[in-house]
Amino acid sequence: MNKTSIFTALIMALIVSISFTGCKSQKKIAEEKAQAELLAKTNKAQADLKAMVGKEYATLDEVTADEARLEEIKSYNLEDAEVKELIGQVEKNLQLSREALEKKLAAEQKAKEEAQKTVVEEAQKRDIYYLLDNIAGSGSTQEGNLMITEAMAMFASPDVPVLIEIYNDGDIVDYDKPTTAQKYLEYLKDVNRNPDQIKEFKKDANGKITELILKKR
Repeated sequence: MNKTSIFTALIMALIVSISFTGCKSQKKIAEEKAQAELLAKTNKAQADLKAMVGKEYATLDEVTADEARLEEIKSYNLEDAEVKELIGQVEKNLQLSREALEKKLAAEQKAKEEAQKTVVEEAQKRDIYYLLDNIAGSGSTQEGNLMITEAMAMFASPDVPVLIEIYNDGDIVDYDKPTTAQKYLEYLKDVNRNPDQIKEFKKDANGKITELILKKR
């Protein structure tokens, strides 16, 4: 082998060596980068999970946001033991928080509906009393009869029971002799006296009164 061939062979070997070393260096850089990214992702996941473990939530939107973040962390499939333990704790806290908030909102909604129902019922009581009072104050039998006909449209039938409470002591309640809507309205017309106080009433699906409970004055 002449000097030129030897030199060429050395150059080629050097090129191969440099190329191989470069490949190893690039691979190592990529591995180190991946490890650094994994470490950063793990540390961020740990920090976020720790913040959620004992977190108190004021709204369902807050719970939903953290549920989304938890699912994102779970999608990483991190093998870190602390992350896995924190995920279990966060899942429990989010579940309990959601249940508590949903229960609270349901109770608030129910209270709101009950309050609205009370407002409506009070207005209806005033309307019923107004008609009864007009019957009691009618100026003539004919006028009273016309008002009774108008008032009867509120009842499911002329035989709707009317109970008049005369005594109430907690669980002990006594009523006057039961009567009917028709008879009570006729009574008001005949005696020309103020009607008894309306305590409560029941209605059917058509909005007609099916039972009227009064409280004796």
